Amino acid sequence: MDALSPPRWVEPGVLYVVGTPIGNLSDWSPRAEAVLREADLILCEDTRVTGLLCHQYHIKTPRLSFHAHNTRMRLPQVLKRLEEGAAVALVSDRGMPTLSDPGQELIDAIWQESGKVTVIPGPSAAITAYAASGFEAPFTFWGFVPRSGAARSVRLGEIIESPYAGILYEAPHHMQRTLEDLKMGGDRPIFLAREMTKRYEEFIRTTLFQITETPREWRGEIVLVIDKPPKKSDPEPLNWEDLDRQVRELVAHGMHQKEAIRRIASESSVSKRELYQYVVSK
Repeated sequence: MDALSPPRWVEPGVLYVVGTPIGNLSDWSPRAEAVLREADLILCEDTRVTGLLCHQYHIKTPRLSFHAHNTRMRLPQVLKRLEEGAAVALVSDRGMPTLSDPGQELIDAIWQESGKVTVIPGPSAAITAYAASGFEAPFTFWGFVPRSGAARSVRLGEIIESPYAGILYEAPHHMQRTLEDLKMGGDRPIFLAREMTKRYEEFIRTTLFQITETPREWRGEIVLVIDKPPKKSDPEPLNWEDLDRQVRELVAHGMHQKEAIRRIASESSVSKRELYQYVVSK
């Protein structure tokens, strides 16, 4: 290559994980465009969606579908192409691949084969929404919540019990149900990002209880950020003398001492044994 030749952005046998715009095409980097143009093959979540991007930028690189339903079949094909020296680019429909999108299995397989992977950073819906939320780090990325069954109940429980802020993806027609289900853990500050970077971008910062007061029809791509739960206040110190007084009042009105201790212990969420020992020691 002479001094006047343009630089090459790809090397043989390398997988390039390429971030693409989540909405606004102006967010795409020149390096990402160059890699897709120079690669030998582009792996696409949906070849039609990536085709629109390629058409916009006059990219003629061959495209091959690579998604959740054909990963097992595609893996040997892609690994063989890389072994033969092809430069392969991996994209999802929008944002960074592998974040609730295909690609994780491929990248893991390449590392297992001592191959080479590099990343062309780009927009991420999860990080974009979190950056706009104003909630404190750390956070947990949960991806899409399972649609039904035990898996959904378990995941919602994990989100509610997590001590960190959480980032979720959700389809518009499931959004209202997910918000209602999250209320099982009480009210929490939340942030919703819809149609990010597009003309009708909408950011909403509110609480779970407030957002569900008036159900709405959700549209577009949605990211939900739920803030960490409030810190639990320290419990009030036990007033054993007051508990002893309550027991003695019940006994004075004819209740057996053991039954009085059992009732007051249950109402005050204290150990029945400890309360008994305190009462009889007086």
